[in-house]
Amino acid sequence: MSKSALAVAWVLLGWPVATSAQTTSGWVLWEMTMVTKAGADSVTWVPLDGFESIAECRQTGQQLLQYALDYMKSGAGKLLGPVRPDGRSAVFELTQSGPRQTVDTRYLCFPGTLDPRPREAAPRSTTR
Repeated sequence: MSKSALAVAWVLLGWPVATSAQTTSGWVLWEMTMVTKAGADSVTWVPLDGFESIAECRQTGQQLLQYALDYMKSGAGKLLGPVRPDGRSAVFELTQSGPRQTVDTRYLCFPGTLDPRPREAAPRSTTR
């Protein structure tokens, strides 16, 4: 399994992934994951990488979603409904043991200076 596929698998399973987005880049690829498990919802935003063009950013998002689809086909879960027309988002059900878990994963590109996380979720900067 490639590093990217492994990272997608980790995120889909709710495990933390170390990433470093280049906020000085023109565009940053973010992964937004909405998980419903045992009736509780959670949303996480993870900056994945920086790109000079939005086309490169979107293409990488499509590749990451393809890795997630391949991972689901390996028996880890199943796709619920079609992949969205942008090719960068889909909803999965994980078939691991335990309570049912539905994961809505989206790979979104934003300008490098924009942090899409809610204010309370974004890391606070400190100045000395």
